[in-house]
Amino acid sequence: MKKKLLVLLILVFVLSPLPSVIAVAGAPFESYRFDFYGYEIAIPNPYHAVKSVSGRDLGIADFVNPTDFFVRDDMVYLLDAGASQIVIFDEYLNLINVIGDLNYNGVSDSFNSPQGIFVGHDHVIYVADTENRRVVVLDDSGNIIRTISNPESDSIPEDFIFLPEKLVADTAGRVFVVARNMFEGIMSFDREGEFFGFFGTVEVTFSPIDLFWRTVATQAQRARLGLFLPTEFSNIAIDPEGFIYATIIDTAGDRDFIMRINAMGRNVLTNYSPLAIQGDFNFRLFGDFSGASTFVDIIYRGYGIYSALDFTRNRIFTYDGEGNLLYVFGGPGNAMGMLRSPVAIEYLGDNILVLDAARREVVFFAPTEYGRFINTATAMRFIGDEEQSVYYWRRVLALDAHYELALSGIGRSLLAANEYREAMVYLRRALDYRNYSIAFSRHRNQVLRDNLPIVFTVAVVGAVVWVSFKIYKRVKPMFVKTSLAGGE
Repeated sequence: MKKKLLVLLILVFVLSPLPSVIAVAGAPFESYRFDFYGYEIAIPNPYHAVKSVSGRDLGIADFVNPTDFFVRDDMVYLLDAGASQIVIFDEYLNLINVIGDLNYNGVSDSFNSPQGIFVGHDHVIYVADTENRRVVVLDDSGNIIRTISNPESDSIPEDFIFLPEKLVADTAGRVFVVARNMFEGIMSFDREGEFFGFFGTVEVTFSPIDLFWRTVATQAQRARLGLFLPTEFSNIAIDPEGFIYATIIDTAGDRDFIMRINAMGRNVLTNYSPLAIQGDFNFRLFGDFSGASTFVDIIYRGYGIYSALDFTRNRIFTYDGEGNLLYVFGGPGNAMGMLRSPVAIEYLGDNILVLDAARREVVFFAPTEYGRFINTATAMRFIGDEEQSVYYWRRVLALDAHYELALSGIGRSLLAANEYREAMVYLRRALDYRNYSIAFSRHRNQVLRDNLPIVFTVAVVGAVVWVSFKIYKRVKPMFVKTSLAGGE
């Protein structure tokens, strides 16, 4: 009977949904970080919700099915697939324009379930017009400049259907597209819209179960398994230097779920953290909000900082340029600041914006004092201002005395300032073994270098004294005998 009761309790715990609200410092959502071993540690809230914006707040009809948005020069370009239009408004919620009816060489045109939008520095708008099987490039008046459709190449299967979902463009006008059912990589197009190859192909990884079945499978079965590609891109962003940040969906292997791709198509993401960049590490296998994190969007916020949106549990994960997790906030629910179906993330000034498809609104999150200190300390460290970085990390520790990254940040700044002994104290507390080893090695060399003249002098004097003593012991009997002989 006791065994049955124990099993029942375990099943209830495993299958029951996660609580949608875990209050931290009075907020409707939880905020946390991971310690060195990957366990969640509660922290003060780095951000809090300040407002939400719907179509009605802008003086138009409610959004029908918002799928993506983009911020350029303090203007928000929101793509509403349900209404087949782009809504443009500024940070003060002033409606600027609504682009619905398109003009293509004098012919009326329209979107068909568009899924992605990007706006260039010249305010040229790029839209992944998914069900029309094309990418549309247009101006802010709705005039289509050009389209990209039906890409052809020997590397593209003949039966492939071009369904673009997310996209970015660089300053040279090249367009990079995440397409549905395209596992070979990000599709890249030149300024004229010609396909010129795949970009940032993801290395295929297999779980132990996959490897087992490949071992016992027949040759025909292995051939079919060879067609299975478990990894695909979910979204992309581009930074001012032209590096592309991409999120991937991968249920197999222990790897980062984010890539930073250079112009050669290689992943150059830096991760000095002992933990992979995968979102949550501890999660349930069954029930509501179960499974691994699913990053559906990413933004580069400057100074090496980037934030990824987790659709599985409606949270925002923010990392620095070295792969360290700065903070996590958000969660599922209906209260102000909670999310139900987040599909896109952007930033506007110091604010983080999240587009919630289920709520049909944009939620604005502003940094708290705690979050602002972390952001500033990280930025100062990135530009090499160690003095200011230490100042703000100390401000973080005043609010969260056990924040390991603040301890590590102070230690690394002190290390860069050649204050090795004090750096070792902070790095040891932060369990930053990598930088502690560097600080220890440099401190040891510094001690040897500073004390080498003294050590050398003492060694020489000691050697002279020792040699003199040895000589004295040898010649002393001779002097004694000579003295005695003289006395006789």
